[in-house]
Amino acid sequence: MVTDITTEEKRVVWIIAAVLAGVVLFSTMLHHLFPRVLDVPSNAGLNFSGYREMFLLDLIPIAMGGLCFYHAYRTTGLFKAIMFLGGSFFFTGLAENVWVLMGRYHAFSWFSHNLDGVTGTYYFTRGFFWWGEMPMVICLGWFFIAYSVVHIVGVLLPGRSPLLKAALGGALAMSFDLWFDPVQVSPVWRSWVWVSNETLKVFSIPLSNFAGWFLFIFIFAIAYGRLPCLLEKWGTGKGTLVFFLTLLLYKAAMLLLLMTYGAVAMKYVSPPINLTLWGI
Repeated sequence: MVTDITTEEKRVVWIIAAVLAGVVLFSTMLHHLFPRVLDVPSNAGLNFSGYREMFLLDLIPIAMGGLCFYHAYRTTGLFKAIMFLGGSFFFTGLAENVWVLMGRYHAFSWFSHNLDGVTGTYYFTRGFFWWGEMPMVICLGWFFIAYSVVHIVGVLLPGRSPLLKAALGGALAMSFDLWFDPVQVSPVWRSWVWVSNETLKVFSIPLSNFAGWFLFIFIFAIAYGRLPCLLEKWGTGKGTLVFFLTLLLYKAAMLLLLMTYGAVAMKYVSPPINLTLWGI
């Protein structure tokens, strides 16, 4: 168990924890109390959409995320555990919020002839706690899946190439998402709704969703793997800042890549292709 932590590391831990808690509190109040501010779509008629039901459902991924965070704390220490958690929320949370809100307000219109046809345009329907316009548990789910695959690959392939381990981790995460997402968007759950007219789909879900899972895990694993080098070169404070700025640059490049793919696919793939099994 790693217990040593410096004063500066403690300060970073408190800052990240405070930012996470503050954003969740503000976003949750904004989403539930002032839905018109961000034009939150109605979830009328949606199963399990009462406050009590949503709160109870949120407890499941919160517990799973807590177990992974505790494991990270025991094996890597509090500082690196909070960096993985905070990086996960920042990396995936900001990217998905940009995707959701740009789609909601047709900000892709300059990039595509079809306002609703850009890859990745969707919205979430259910959640008690929120991170922007994304349920907090989605960020937590991304955290415990990312942490699990990164840890498993690290155990299976010690000393191997960071690129190889990142690629295998991304593939493992994507394989999980291939069966999980079709359940979540089924008529029973409808945890989120796709309003994209993307022409390449797998199990009726845009291909970009699964490509995004691979890329997110792959890129984050590489960035997190370089964290010790950043801290050694820049120190705790500056190293932490450089880490998050690196994630921001990676995220911008990834979003541009997926937007380009979406525009090209919609223009040249016709008729639409949907790879399914047994009609799923």
